[in-house]
Amino acid sequence: MNTSTEYFSKAEEYVCEGKLSKAIEIYESILKEDPENILALMKLGNFYYILGQVQKAIEKYLKIIEFKPDYVFALYRLGIAYYRSAHFKLAIETFEKINKEKTELYMAYSWMGLCYYHMGREDKSIECYKKFIKHAPESTVVNYHLAIASKARGKYDEAIENLTLLVNDHPDHVSAFFHLGICYMRIYDINKAMRMFKRVLELNPEHKSASEYYEKISDVAPI
Repeated sequence: MNTSTEYFSKAEEYVCEGKLSKAIEIYESILKEDPENILALMKLGNFYYILGQVQKAIEKYLKIIEFKPDYVFALYRLGIAYYRSAHFKLAIETFEKINKEKTELYMAYSWMGLCYYHMGREDKSIECYKKFIKHAPESTVVNYHLAIASKARGKYDEAIENLTLLVNDHPDHVSAFFHLGICYMRIYDINKAMRMFKRVLELNPEHKSASEYYEKISDVAPI
């Protein structure tokens, strides 16, 4: 191989085969010849991320932004990598830069919601999830995360509303039924809580927590 096109072609062959380490070797060799090759840096950042080498991925994304500060998608990938390495504040700062640019990278709000949740800021988490859902109301996972954050914040009615919509569309969603049971317990609707935990056990008879809650509240449930 004696041209960059051939290098990229061979690297992508390895990617198609799932041999990311081989692809990385080629892209790293490209960088030795052309340290500011943005495409090679992005490929490397993504591949290191997939391999679980998140710090190396962060280094590549930062290098891209050093050479091309307006590369918003690199910022997005950097934010995700920060989240995956539990650098939640850095991730939020990165995603906020994206949102200021008014891009279509709406998932940035979802990642910010996760960051805030892990920082114990359920209020901000809820705010971010709702911003994302305005753009993608059909997002099952984010609606689930919104419900969990609402539950953690003590907004049980909102959590119940979201979880109910979720189980109507996905009647085998064990976690959603379980958290519905918890929410109904918190508002002292024991009969509905029992029905939710019973449904969990129908779907997964080995769900220990649901079994324990079901047995615990059976003794106090109204007849």
